[in-house]
Amino acid sequence: MRRPTMDDVARSAGVSKATVSRVLAGIANGATEATAQHVRQVASDLGYVVNSLASSLRSRQSFTIGLVIADVSNPFFGNIASGVEARLSETGYSVILGNSGNRLEREKAIVRLLVEKQIDGLIVAPSTETGDHLREAQERGARLVLVDSQISAVAADTVAIDNRAAARAAVEHLLALGHRRIAIVSGPLTAAFDIERLDGYRDALQAHGIAPAPDLVLVGDLGPDGGRKAADAIVGMAERPTAAFVTNNMMTLGLLVGFSELRLQIPEDVSVIAFDDQDWYSICRPPLTGMVNPGYEMGRMAAERLLRAIDSTQPLPPERILLPYALKERESVRDLR
Repeated sequence: MRRPTMDDVARSAGVSKATVSRVLAGIANGATEATAQHVRQVASDLGYVVNSLASSLRSRQSFTIGLVIADVSNPFFGNIASGVEARLSETGYSVILGNSGNRLEREKAIVRLLVEKQIDGLIVAPSTETGDHLREAQERGARLVLVDSQISAVAADTVAIDNRAAARAAVEHLLALGHRRIAIVSGPLTAAFDIERLDGYRDALQAHGIAPAPDLVLVGDLGPDGGRKAADAIVGMAERPTAAFVTNNMMTLGLLVGFSELRLQIPEDVSVIAFDDQDWYSICRPPLTGMVNPGYEMGRMAAERLLRAIDSTQPLPPERILLPYALKERESVRDLR
């Protein structure tokens, strides 16, 4: 008589093979206690005996997730990592963290290494819109969820905010307070989120009959140095902007340092709104008005979506999950009305 297999248990119990594997390994992964008891009862009825090593080899499950983020020194990505780890720690999964440093080639190398380690899934904050390496990972069996930025050519769930709408809301706030000459300080326009935030900036200006001025689009390195150079550019303008919209927290840090060194006062000389509202925004002098980008919640949701994909016996259609954003008003914007 043929010995029952894990596939037999999954089929009889009406659950995925992944769920059977975790339940019999004593790992809770969101399955209800009733489901877990049902799986154990079916396994017992069929006479299925767990061989942990053989089961792992047959199922090719490692109970390990790869997380690739753009910059470990950036607190926004740290929040994403915390959210991912918090959700996965409830399930018995381990997390391997990779830092791409906003470099595509580094991101590709990390993804390949993680796939070679036979991780069960990937959560990636992509550095660009290039997705060949991610499609390759999917073809090799890794489930994939993107976080913070979408890649249109990759069929995977994406967890983010509506970056275009959030950027538009930030610039609309400046326009409502009488600002008309508004600069945008952005990272390199290689990732979808940077492109979307620039589009939102332009949307707001055009809705008020203002043609976006090319000299006010300040694109630089995605870090403090890029923000510092933007400060130099603003000071050197014959007609300075009355406000600057900064699309990420690391460039904001560099911009503030630059303004301080160049003796520009916020908001008397230049008003500032910054993306990725961080705890340190509230202790700046003056406290910064910031656009809340919920990194921790993104991380938790990305982990949840990945677990859903791993548990599914069939491929799931990709979805774009948009989390809420909010403008937190403080004291860095001057009312020019």
